[in-house]
Amino acid sequence: MTDKLNLYKYNSYQINPYVLKGLKSLDLTVNDLLLIIYLTNEKNVLDIKDIEEKTSLNEEEVLSSYSNLLTKGLIEVKMEKLDGKINESILFDNLYNKLIYNYNEPKNEETDIYSVFEREFGKTLTAMEYEIINKWLENGISEDKIKDALKEAVKSGVTNLRYVDKIIHESTKRETSSKEELFDYDWINESDE
Repeated sequence: MTDKLNLYKYNSYQINPYVLKGLKSLDLTVNDLLLIIYLTNEKNVLDIKDIEEKTSLNEEEVLSSYSNLLTKGLIEVKMEKLDGKINESILFDNLYNKLIYNYNEPKNEETDIYSVFEREFGKTLTAMEYEIINKWLENGISEDKIKDALKEAVKSGVTNLRYVDKIIHESTKRETSSKEELFDYDWINESDE
């Protein structure tokens, strides 16, 4: 029993206290945090088997967190050719820059649209969900309209993007049809009856 107790008392992983303090502002999942701690303490490469062994995350969780960190722009992958081999390493400069920015940024109640979705859904968004939200924004749908649709979905007890997309689509369709009705009216040939 004492041997096992000593295993748990042994401190092998470390994380800078400034980084630890700032991580909360990034809305990371526990799995994301575990992956960051592993990568910053180990070899800065994605060795899934070793990560599974040392963190108890399974392959799907590792890949999901890795994808989340890449999508959020917190990590970057650098490829180098050394001695005829291509070596891949994970860089954390973006994470550190984001932490510095968040530290210096005045605190604002409103957060980015992705964080709003994560808070309302109670989970980290997948890469696909990030892409769907980006498509809405690229198509000119305002953040306010997206947030309104999200609120409506949450009130209905449905927390998925397919339902939010349907609400946005219906709302856009109603606005378009009401504009068309106004412009399709034949004002010139109106009878005075």
